[in-house]
Amino acid sequence: MESWSYINHKNIDRIKYNAAVELYSPHEALYAQDFIWDILHPGWDLLVFGDYKLIVPLPHKRKWFCTSFRQPIFMRTIPLIGGSFDKHSFEQVCAILEANCALVHLNFNIDTSDKWTSTGTFQLLDLQDDISRQRENYSTNARRILKNHTDDFKFEENSDASAFVSFFKAQVGFKYGNLKELHYGRLEALIEMAIGKDIGTISTIMFNGAPIAMAFFIDLNGVRYYVKGASSEKAKEVGAMFHLIDHGIENALGKGLKKFDFVGSNTKGVADFNKKFGAKDVSYGIYKSNDLAWPLSMFFSS
Repeated sequence: MESWSYINHKNIDRIKYNAAVELYSPHEALYAQDFIWDILHPGWDLLVFGDYKLIVPLPHKRKWFCTSFRQPIFMRTIPLIGGSFDKHSFEQVCAILEANCALVHLNFNIDTSDKWTSTGTFQLLDLQDDISRQRENYSTNARRILKNHTDDFKFEENSDASAFVSFFKAQVGFKYGNLKELHYGRLEALIEMAIGKDIGTISTIMFNGAPIAMAFFIDLNGVRYYVKGASSEKAKEVGAMFHLIDHGIENALGKGLKKFDFVGSNTKGVADFNKKFGAKDVSYGIYKSNDLAWPLSMFFSS
């Protein structure tokens, strides 16, 4: 009789894991890739049903003799890999996590349960056949901004991960107070890995000889993921991010991609910006469980 097994990182069968991922739904495929996990949460483990029939990558962390499972930074959701993953299977996963860990805070596909602690949102755009048709779905405000400064901007594609991370830290790092040098290092490693695999792109807008806006994209399984971006105050004045995202969408169309995933955001201002390109909200579930006894519960937030 098949059952669930916990597999430590060193015992993961990469061949079986990647074979299962190949059959996985393409929309969330980015977060199932083993190289993504190796970079964003080194030492990740697996929860496996049968012989890799159903798979759940797990971001375990141990601190002060307490094992927790918490959502890795830069990773939106935990993939539930396997064609027969249903609500019953997910309930089994939750029961196993709660029985073996006092603290859980993980994000999953919304369809796997109807009893979430809370929900999060990202924006997803269906790509059309050509950029003219695509722009018809943009908001009036977005189309108006795209008519401005068309001769002032220079678009560049490059592979300098270090320069991107430095720009990101300088322009928006203050908004991410929980990011440490460790996390910036992982972001840089992710960019380098994606570019090395020929699935990553850094797009930059130059204005008067200086970068004012940057975006990092990953293209995988027909989807362009807008992983991270940043812009200067000057970029905000001249609407540079509208031009940069439009450029990213046009480039994705040229590659024959089918969807543009904005990855976030739960922040209303960012979500409203994404929707100006015609993107729609998509929800995911947030599962939390905190059974830590006081005073440990005061030092860990689920």
